[in-house]
Amino acid sequence: MARLLVELKLRLVRNALRSSTAAQVTFLISTLCAAVAAIGIFWLLAQLRSQDAAVDLTTVIFGILAIGWLIAPIFAFGLDGTLDPATLALYPLRTRQLVPGLLAASAAGAWPVANVLGLLGVTVGLARGALGVLVAFIAVVLQVLFCIVLARFVTTGLAGLLRSRRGKDLAVFLFIPIFAIFEFLIQVIPRAASSGQLSPASFAGIDSWMRWLPPGLAAHAIQDASTGHTGDAAARLGLLAAVIIVLGVLWVRSLSRALVTTDTSTGSSRVRNAVLPLARYGLRGAVAARFLKYQRRDPASLAYWAIVVIIMFICCASTIFGRQHHPSIVITSAVFGAAFAGAYHANFAGQAGPGFVIEALALSGRRELRAYFSAQDIVFGAIAVPLITGMSFGLAALIGDPREGCVAAAVGLAGLGAGLALANVFGVVLAYPLQKRAGSPLPQQAQGYGAHAVGTIFGTLACVAVAAIPVIVLGNLTIHDSAAIALPVLFGCAVAYGLGLAWIGVRAAAALAAGKLPELCQVAMRTTL
Repeated sequence: MARLLVELKLRLVRNALRSSTAAQVTFLISTLCAAVAAIGIFWLLAQLRSQDAAVDLTTVIFGILAIGWLIAPIFAFGLDGTLDPATLALYPLRTRQLVPGLLAASAAGAWPVANVLGLLGVTVGLARGALGVLVAFIAVVLQVLFCIVLARFVTTGLAGLLRSRRGKDLAVFLFIPIFAIFEFLIQVIPRAASSGQLSPASFAGIDSWMRWLPPGLAAHAIQDASTGHTGDAAARLGLLAAVIIVLGVLWVRSLSRALVTTDTSTGSSRVRNAVLPLARYGLRGAVAARFLKYQRRDPASLAYWAIVVIIMFICCASTIFGRQHHPSIVITSAVFGAAFAGAYHANFAGQAGPGFVIEALALSGRRELRAYFSAQDIVFGAIAVPLITGMSFGLAALIGDPREGCVAAAVGLAGLGAGLALANVFGVVLAYPLQKRAGSPLPQQAQGYGAHAVGTIFGTLACVAVAAIPVIVLGNLTIHDSAAIALPVLFGCAVAYGLGLAWIGVRAAAALAAGKLPELCQVAMRTTL
């Protein structure tokens, strides 16, 4: 049975590769990344041979990989059909037949092999002697087996949730802290390592409690075997194997329930009748009410706003956690925040999907189109203005330069007007359909429209940076004046400038969209969310 399920998974992969060129490119990139990860992990573990904190760092690396195995299946739930027990419920198979087959299917692939090969770096960096190398091989196998069983237990227990809309929302919200941690690590850790603030010795003693977790048991078993404590090494490996067995038993019970439980994840939800707020104010009010409701209810919209906050913080991370103060870094973060706030909402037809065709029936002329675009800008501005302003003052307070926060907030207001104007124009000129791909929590551009998405983001960023120059110059000219005079002038000019840019963008987008509504409707119809 294990061989059949492995062959089934490989057949599914081959069929997916034959479906499109994009699938082939994605598979090739994933395989190359797995190879690079294997080489990098092996090299990193091998470099620990002469370090005093080798076992501590090994425990940390083992723990990070376990967390990766815990989180990754949530994103890949729709990509790997063997993760969902519902796909196997109709087959006449018993649980004891499925368990070894599902474990084998989980171990088949580039990333599981990359994990094993990468973790074998402990044979160089931590193991000593023939017994240490032997225990290292056993510990690596048990560590990878623990990761696989843990991932299977979590995905089986959450299968019903992950199949539902709430599960998809969970994957979207889970993307936010992962994105924040990734951006923080690539910004702060290299700088801290280059300045000497972060070294292998910094991790000494970090496993005072992690040593009793499965990753710590595997790492310390290798150290015990290398130092001659064979009994302790065997006890740790035995305890790790016991944890795997317990997880396996829990997974088997969860799998048994999942195979005989009715699937209610596709059931209909309750529909509530309520009057749209602002609808009595005509077309502009109805559109604003609809966009405001979706900004609150759509997880992707909430994720986009959270990413704007993260980007602004990451721009200042090196200054906040570093020793040197970089001039105007808060202003740079305000420019990035305003640009991405506009760029993330610069594809109204694709984001609305087929529902935009119904909306287009009411957009009979330029006047209606101006109302449509201005309503979007009102909603986005109502969210982005306090967000960017608050982040500008907050980051300036962390850096210790409140005056720079005032200039950054003014630059953010002007840049937001430019970002909203460009979002409207790019939404007409570079409209592209979106699709929800398996393994990705956020909607992505359809195949063949990658240039549209990249052009929108970088075009918005470049234009907002240029548009913010007059406000930056005005802020530098008034920085030494009295705050009672400089701040009203600065903020008054910035708000007027931003509103003027947004007004120009509304009129320009309405003029362009008047002759392109059929094309925009086609883009909306091709969106699959």
